[in-house]
Amino acid sequence: MTTTSYTIDAQEQLGEFVERAGKSFVTVRTSNVFGEPVSLKITLADVAEFYATQARNLSSGARTLATLTGDWRPISEMADIALSWFKSVNVEGIRRAARKVGLEPRF
Repeated sequence: MTTTSYTIDAQEQLGEFVERAGKSFVTVRTSNVFGEPVSLKITLADVAEFYATQARNLSSGARTLATLTGDWRPISEMADIALSWFKSVNVEGIRRAARKVGLEPRF
């Protein structure tokens, strides 16, 4: 598949906020804490790092995913969306990325 095909599939599966997608990344339109629009590229490593270091951190109301820091709810939702994309197009890749940061994937 080409990046164009992945992008179309990601837009259909996830939503129109997807700008580009591939087997190892998804780029989404979002906004930063100031409400300014940003284009955020999320990689396999970003998602694995998020789940290894921040997903269960209850001490802070802020989390970071792929250089974007914000309220934990939308950041966690974005990580969940990216994880579901990677599980559908590159399950072996996300498993490898998870193992590199010390996680044992259960999918």
